[in-house]
Amino acid sequence: MNSSNKSSTIDGWNDPPANLSLSENMSTKRILLNKRVPYTNQDLTSTNNSSNSLTTPPVCSPSSIISTSSLLDNDTSTKDNLLTIEEINEIFKKQLKKLEDSSNIEKKILEDINKKFQVMYDEWCQEKLSLNTKQILSNIFHELDSDHIQQAFDIHIILVRNAGSEVIRFIVGIKRLIQELQKLSN
Repeated sequence: MNSSNKSSTIDGWNDPPANLSLSENMSTKRILLNKRVPYTNQDLTSTNNSSNSLTTPPVCSPSSIISTSSLLDNDTSTKDNLLTIEEINEIFKKQLKKLEDSSNIEKKILEDINKKFQVMYDEWCQEKLSLNTKQILSNIFHELDSDHIQQAFDIHIILVRNAGSEVIRFIVGIKRLIQELQKLSN
C-alpha cells in the first residue's frame, strides 16, 4: 500500500461509516455544540411554546411529606427531653444486665455490644455527634428504658438512614442490643 493511498482510505475516529445512507428525515447539518445561546431576560415559562418552557419538579403536598421528628417523637416528653450521656449509660447498663441475667446469650456478644457502646460514649463526650443524632440516640434509649423495644428498633432504622456515616462505628452494637432484647421479650 502506498502511503498516499493509506491516508485517503483511513477514516477518522468519529467519521460516519462509508456505507451509511442518509434517510430523508436525517439531516447532514451539523449542530455546533460550542456556540453559546444568547441570554434573554424573558421568562421562558410564560411562553406558549411547549418545547421552550422549563419543566418544574412535581410539588409535594405537605401531607405526603413524612417528618422524621414525628416518627421519632411519640410523645412530648421525649421531644423536649434530651437525655444526658450519663442517663443513657445507666439505661444501657440496666438493659445489658437484663441480657446477662438471661444466661442464654454468649459472653462474646455482650462484650461486642459493650465495646460498640463505649465507642458511642466516647464520640458523644468528644462532641463528634450532631445534636440531631444525640436526640435520636436519646429517643432510642428512652424507648428501651420504657421497654418499647420495637419502637426503639424503628427509631434505630431512621437513625441509620439519616446519619449513617456519623454512627457507622457504633450502630451495630445498639442494633444488636435491641435485637437481643427483642429475643428476650419473646
